[in-house]
Amino acid sequence: MLFLLIISVYILNLLVIVIFSFRKKKISNSENKKKQEGIAVKKAEKYRREFLGNVSHELKTPIFNIQGYIETLIDGALHDPKVNLKYLKRTSKSVDRLIYIIKDLESIAQLDSDEISLKMTKWNLQDLINEVVDQFEIKANKKKIQLSHDNNTTEVMVYADKDKIAQVLYNLISNSIKYGKHGGITKISCHQSKTHCLVSIKDNGIGIADKNITRLFERFYRVDKSRSREQGGTGLGLAIVKHIIEAHDQKINVSSSIGKGTQFNFSLTYPNDL
Repeated sequence: MLFLLIISVYILNLLVIVIFSFRKKKISNSENKKKQEGIAVKKAEKYRREFLGNVSHELKTPIFNIQGYIETLIDGALHDPKVNLKYLKRTSKSVDRLIYIIKDLESIAQLDSDEISLKMTKWNLQDLINEVVDQFEIKANKKKIQLSHDNNTTEVMVYADKDKIAQVLYNLISNSIKYGKHGGITKISCHQSKTHCLVSIKDNGIGIADKNITRLFERFYRVDKSRSREQGGTGLGLAIVKHIIEAHDQKINVSSSIGKGTQFNFSLTYPNDL
């Protein structure tokens, strides 16, 4: 069980970084009035408790599964050809799930502690969108979802961290497919103004109720917990997206209607030499 011990210690270190970031944010609000500070502190403490509770819940299933499969194999199933391969495959899937959670926690920890410095360069938005869309061809085909990229609107040079924006696009397009309806459509386009371009990812999926919109970017928040866990994911994707866009000093917003679909918009700037 050395593997589980190492993983647990590593995750604990990640959580310490994230929790410490909460503390830093709390200290930075010390200039506010006492009443406002008290409210902020209570919110931070509640948020921290919820975060730790959610992390614990998300990690329990894959860790307990791995432990159970390994113990079963050790107790004799390793020599049973009808069982050993099946349990090893299940263990592998649980490990993949654990790695997925850890990667998202790493992203949150790094973004929170300002350890990531953005690598700002100028690049073609259309090319990046095409690269990301290509990665979802099989996934979209399984649900017969059409990925519509309006190339005419995205032919523009932008100034941003290309890898981070690729992560943003990946998360948003992935969500649009995950919660899209069978035979639906996801449209990716861009509106160009004089000062910036507004990237849009729009689907005609299940939609989100107004009461859930304000909490959509919270870590581990799920509109429909049972459906979300069935579909996979960690509940950290949109929180990471928001962190990345705000790190660029840009904005992201969402609009949605139940049964009609959801639209995410985020802004990017142009290179200074344009």
